[in-house]
Amino acid sequence: MISIFAKEMFLNINPHEPLRLRVKPIPKNAGHAMRVSSMIRGDQIADQIGAKFNPEKGYENDVCIYVKPMVRKNEDFNFEGKPYLDIVDGHNLGQLLIKHPEVTVIVCSKIDFVTMSSVVPNKIVLIPQHHCNFERVKRTRQEIKTVGVIGTKGAFTLLPKGLREELAKRGMELLEFSRFFTRQDIIDFYLKIDVQVVWRPYKKLLSNPLKMVNAASFGIPTIALDEPAFKEVEGCYLPVNNLNEFLFELDKLKENLWIYSNYKSKCLEKSEEYHIEAISKLYKELDNG
Repeated sequence: MISIFAKEMFLNINPHEPLRLRVKPIPKNAGHAMRVSSMIRGDQIADQIGAKFNPEKGYENDVCIYVKPMVRKNEDFNFEGKPYLDIVDGHNLGQLLIKHPEVTVIVCSKIDFVTMSSVVPNKIVLIPQHHCNFERVKRTRQEIKTVGVIGTKGAFTLLPKGLREELAKRGMELLEFSRFFTRQDIIDFYLKIDVQVVWRPYKKLLSNPLKMVNAASFGIPTIALDEPAFKEVEGCYLPVNNLNEFLFELDKLKENLWIYSNYKSKCLEKSEEYHIEAISKLYKELDNG
């Protein structure tokens, strides 16, 4: 049996109340979801594989997966059962893992496997994050008019200067999306866009291509400021280094429907590797090991 432990998703304006228990309406202009990783790696996986989620007892002999536990520097943590730590993007947890070589590490991307292998002595297994599109819904529009970006509002300020104006010259719009609280919210966003932009002009110690995979599952290509983690979904995104390169690739997609269609086919094919049905098999292998 598998038990998964994770701090439940909550609003930043009320960190002590799980979002699923919130009774009051979410304010229109305040609050965003925190610990989304708990929804993806906790709730959704537990439902898919029939695992226990945050059980209070009866898990002592289980495979126990701890999703990015909230442990401060120099603090210790009580691992139970057959322990796994799903590190996601919590590179700071390396210090804790060094104290507990008996704990197996779960990483989300191929590059994270390499990174953590150089940091901790623990056994490491790769389980990618699954995409949001369980139902395999596909984009059906023929026109390419909307470029979408998903993340926190603060991240939108890092988009290249002049992007929105350049899109307007092409009869296109930029859709920024930061208020998502359910899987359906994310699906609805992707059904509104034709191209995704991922733009992170700083280095993360741990990263994965989840945004690309989410978009790919709808047949939507991504143009991204390139990162090493994105290489594992090569063919589903167009790597660039600056705004001029971004616009060059965007124009190709917009003006040549064959090119767009080719990326669409590659995206849909690749995304099957990240469907929850495929990812859940990797979790079940932990229980059989």
